[in-house]
Amino acid sequence: MAFPFYWMLATSLKSPQEAQQAQPVWIPERLKPVNWMAAARLGAQGGSPLWGGYEDGRTITLRIHTGEMGPEPQVFIPTAVGAFSDPRAEGTQIRTRYQEDHWEITFTNASGESFRLLPVVVLLSKSYPSHQPELPPDAVRSSGDDWRLEWVNLAPGVLGYVFHNYREAWLAAPFGRYFFNSFFTAGTQVLVGLLLAAMAAFALARIEFPGKNLVWLVILATLMIPGEVLLIPSYILLSRLEWINTYYALVVPWLASVFGIFLLRQFYLSLPRDLFDAARIDGASYWTQLVRIALPLSIPGLVTYGIFTFLGAYNALLWPLIVTDRPEMYTIQRGLQVFIGEAGSDYGALMAASTLAILPIVLGYFLAQRQFIQGVARSGIK
Repeated sequence: MAFPFYWMLATSLKSPQEAQQAQPVWIPERLKPVNWMAAARLGAQGGSPLWGGYEDGRTITLRIHTGEMGPEPQVFIPTAVGAFSDPRAEGTQIRTRYQEDHWEITFTNASGESFRLLPVVVLLSKSYPSHQPELPPDAVRSSGDDWRLEWVNLAPGVLGYVFHNYREAWLAAPFGRYFFNSFFTAGTQVLVGLLLAAMAAFALARIEFPGKNLVWLVILATLMIPGEVLLIPSYILLSRLEWINTYYALVVPWLASVFGIFLLRQFYLSLPRDLFDAARIDGASYWTQLVRIALPLSIPGLVTYGIFTFLGAYNALLWPLIVTDRPEMYTIQRGLQVFIGEAGSDYGALMAASTLAILPIVLGYFLAQRQFIQGVARSGIK
């Protein structure tokens, strides 16, 4: 069970080549402390030993140990895909020289601008028996008679080096907005859903009225209807109400929960009837019995239902995919699709974003673990 979580965490720290190669990489290069000093030194030269950078007027020096002098490396800064020009490439002065047993490559920012990343490509002849850059490249490819060494950021800083994918994932999309949408919709469903389920369950458990058993059977029968069957009718209804791309569409259809009614009804039935009879003798109304007796004694059940509701709303993908098409209304699960495109998936950034997405769920589970276990254990006790 723990292996997928480790693989997600490990992949979130891998370079693009490590994440996509066929042979599994169990420990990413970015987790090896021997590389942290080089990342911190290069980051300090660019702007910050922690988060790096490529500030105006800074000079960054990369050493590649070859052991002997051979063909001079070809060095350039790649232009971003789809861009006609790149101020980093046009404003950087690149010099190479051989010193004792290594090539020394310097990059001087003369563009008048500061940049967050410095991508670099070095073409090194295959005639060298070996080569050892001080900072391992993010990708090594064969390019004719040369090895193509690629760095997505040559001046990362130690934190920027280890958590590169996390920073890029956070900046790739408005995840702050995605998290707000997810927490707002999930929180609203929990609060309103708890109120509706608590009242309906109490009525079915402790209030006698004609046809109660029939109503209960009809409610339970709706559990047999697959949710996919309701997608099209629900969408048509919301479209006619002009609720598409609104919080109403994300929240309202899921406020009433048969599972919540069933769970809380079982809790209410497990409570001693004498408590409610005594309250009625004292003149307590049904609402008072619910608020003063049933709810305080059903905290584990309420927490359990709240957890299940929050998880269902927070992890929902299909419904937000149907009723939202504007980025400002995306939930966190919908937003993860930013890293999946026609050109393939950026697995490192995708796994980093996925880790950020499940982190609140993991923390919430550990905080409510006791009530969760009690709720599951007591849901069938009468």
